[in-house]
Amino acid sequence: MSDGTWQESEYKGMCSVVGETSELRVEIVPGRGGKLVSFISKSSGKEWAFQTEVPWKPLTYGMMWDEGDRSGWDEMFPTILACPCPDHPWRGTEYPDHGEVWTLPWDFELHKDRLRMWVHGVKVPYQFAKTYTISGGTLYTTYEVHNPTPYPFSYLWCAHNLLAVSPGMQLLVPDNLDTVQYQYSHQNRLTERAYGRSSFPFVNGTAVNLSVIEPNLGEHAEKYWFEGDLTDGHTGIFDPASGETLGYSFSPEDVPYLAVWANYGAFNGDYTFALEPATGYLDDVYIASVMNKVKSVPAMSQTKWTFDISITKERTSHEI
Repeated sequence: MSDGTWQESEYKGMCSVVGETSELRVEIVPGRGGKLVSFISKSSGKEWAFQTEVPWKPLTYGMMWDEGDRSGWDEMFPTILACPCPDHPWRGTEYPDHGEVWTLPWDFELHKDRLRMWVHGVKVPYQFAKTYTISGGTLYTTYEVHNPTPYPFSYLWCAHNLLAVSPGMQLLVPDNLDTVQYQYSHQNRLTERAYGRSSFPFVNGTAVNLSVIEPNLGEHAEKYWFEGDLTDGHTGIFDPASGETLGYSFSPEDVPYLAVWANYGAFNGDYTFALEPATGYLDDVYIASVMNKVKSVPAMSQTKWTFDISITKERTSHEI
């Protein structure tokens, strides 16, 4: 499933790998947490990966995510919020902010038709790996988690793909998603209590439409989760200016939850938006484990899932 090619390059002084077809160009920096730094549609010339001018200082294990460059598409694993590991015999061991792997250098093997990358856990001895192939306007990713221990291991992975957005872009999600639970709403704009709920897309009693990207007023930011398990593994964002849809495709059995992070300038002045399909519910793998809304790798075993990102010149059928 590949008509694209991969080759080594350089990005901001670091070794990178570029995957390319006639429709798509992507660039990844294995040594910086396996970060995807660029996702360009050749048809429109649009760069879909959010960029900042924050200098690339070295990443250190345990640092806060917003102390980094706050750009591109990072890997969040095995948690998002800093929290204790929920599993024996590591129970109580603290995971750092946004997980472990985004600050670690990854190993990689480069082939003409694919890129394989992997990294090892620090607090728990897992191996987290992904294999990229590229064809047409689609980047295909297969994720693997290897557990070499005699104990089950819980994990929360989410796609932390910060997007370059503009006002009026439209969020595309399955029709049955009509309520959300907030992780937070900046200055309590949409909820006054922790983990409050609202309808979707229009928020109860307000004119706020969560399905449309808001202007950068420097005032608003929300993190929310759609309630209930996904039954349809498609979501995306439509850009009326270019007529393109950036779409995600995955198995809802493997990735059953969907979150959104919208930062309309409230934090660090950044203007970005992230659709976050996830293997666990809410940002904390410990809480997700308590709620029984988390995935686990059996002892002495491995698990896999796929996650595909496409650019199409149409609005998908999964509309609000």
